[in-house]
Amino acid sequence: MGSRADWDFDPPYSNAATTFAPESFAEGASRRAYRAMRWTPGKYGTRAVVKEYMEEYTWAQGDWKTAERIYKETKEFAARFNQVSNTNYPIDVVDYSIEKVISQSRDKTPKLGEWVMVEDYLEGNFQKYISNNGWVKPQCMTDYISMPAFAHWSWVNTRGRKLVCDLQGIRNDDGYILTDPAILSLQQEYGATDLAVHGMGLFFMTHQCTNFCHSLNISGKRPNLTFLQ
Repeated sequence: MGSRADWDFDPPYSNAATTFAPESFAEGASRRAYRAMRWTPGKYGTRAVVKEYMEEYTWAQGDWKTAERIYKETKEFAARFNQVSNTNYPIDVVDYSIEKVISQSRDKTPKLGEWVMVEDYLEGNFQKYISNNGWVKPQCMTDYISMPAFAHWSWVNTRGRKLVCDLQGIRNDDGYILTDPAILSLQQEYGATDLAVHGMGLFFMTHQCTNFCHSLNISGKRPNLTFLQ
């Protein structure tokens, strides 16, 4: 991978698969994002986003294994949800790859030799629908009803063992494309964004079922929240 300053990227002179800007354009709770461009077959000249962790450096490809597991399992959950819900807006997860930084134009992060996540750039109106701490976008009661229903369904589908949340991304005519999801689990096995049972409780404390939940026959299926009292 190489680096450039903005979206106007020229093809790399090296064998880099991706070029990226030396300065970030956005930050989330745990990751920093850089504008980038892909140069691989099938994605040549397409916009991308390079992501790195803010609190730690990832010097091995395996350092991303938890994030990759979350993306993979969320995609699998979404595929099953799309099938059982027959939604008009199918849910998917953004395409990504894990790549190594092989050159830099300035002494900025990501660091030389660091492994980073490279995602397709999501064109459109980026929205955060649900957090991992109980917050839900008010429009999820009217315009984005499948988002909280998906989270609720994931908990029911796993018999209370997991809950997919931190849902954010875009919606277009083909459906939702999500990035940076989180999975809550009983054993807190999905890294720093996994708030475990406490996070599940926070979701259900604010979640109000819509007709979408009723259509999935999950509206009456909730945890006992007395542990939060």
